Amino acid sequence: MLAIIACLSGVLALLILSELLGRKKILRGDPQRQFVHVTVGSFIASWPWLVSFDTIAWLGVVLLAVVLLNRRKKLADFYSEVDRKSYGDIFYALAIIFGGLIADEKIFFALAMLIMALGDGLANVVGQRYGKKWKYQFLGHTKTVLGSMTMWLVSMSVLGVGLLFAQEMVDYSAYTTLLLAVPPLLILIENTAIWGLDNLAVPIAVLLALNLTQ
Repeated sequence: MLAIIACLSGVLALLILSELLGRKKILRGDPQRQFVHVTVGSFIASWPWLVSFDTIAWLGVVLLAVVLLNRRKKLADFYSEVDRKSYGDIFYALAIIFGGLIADEKIFFALAMLIMALGDGLANVVGQRYGKKWKYQFLGHTKTVLGSMTMWLVSMSVLGVGLLFAQEMVDYSAYTTLLLAVPPLLILIENTAIWGLDNLAVPIAVLLALNLTQ
């Protein structure tokens, strides 16, 4: 029970911090959303070392209920100033639920959540700040070259370092294949996902790819 309280308290603390930063106008709109995206996802990556995968799935259900309540009652405003038809917060909670159901190795769950949190979050920040001049269209979606490069580099770096701690589960040939195949796959998902669906599709794709190597 203490571990469950720690998991929920950590997420609540990060959301409260986001609200304080928003009210002080330090972070607003998309930067505030990305702050929550990166910090909460990175914290959730540690959950397998605190609770079981079944518990993670149930915690995801709790977070999904909170997200749906927030959309109805506006308890927190980190999505309210984002001018887009996005359900990324809902897909984010669903990623936790399905991640807990699919994952069978702690390190695999952690890597999937970190790539979703860091890769997508940093890609958005870099693309918005530095990539406005280098844009491209893919199936009607406007993306930035620098944003896509950031996603590629972050996903490769997280996998490259993280899988060094899973040598008993992933051999050298699988390690090489994952580093070469997964980043471009995630770029394709990022370029085609709509309504924030990448928050669910990215971690699930990473988990499935990792599970296939065993």
